[in-house]
Amino acid sequence: MPLFRTEKPKQFTFIPRFYDERKEELKNRIEAIEKENQPTGPGGYVPHIKGQMRARHDLLHGQSAKPRKKLISQRLVTLVYIGLVLVIIYYIIRMLAMAK
Repeated sequence: MPLFRTEKPKQFTFIPRFYDERKEELKNRIEAIEKENQPTGPGGYVPHIKGQMRARHDLLHGQSAKPRKKLISQRLVTLVYIGLVLVIIYYIIRMLAMAK
């Protein structure tokens, strides 16, 4: 047990893992294109162009737009809040005018 020598820290092995979403999407697209280019018989591969376009859009811009019903309800709530604020401001101004 030496007085001035400190022990070395314990060594460990750490393998970093990284998930590249763009690389995975590119790999999936390449595989789909290769499947599409292969000759197919009846019941073979059918490309899903609409689904691919939507998936690409979601990848770039996040999930697809909110449902219309939810958007309308959010706008209605916002209008109600604005209305309440306007009513409160009106009563405050009216009370100040009466106090004079």
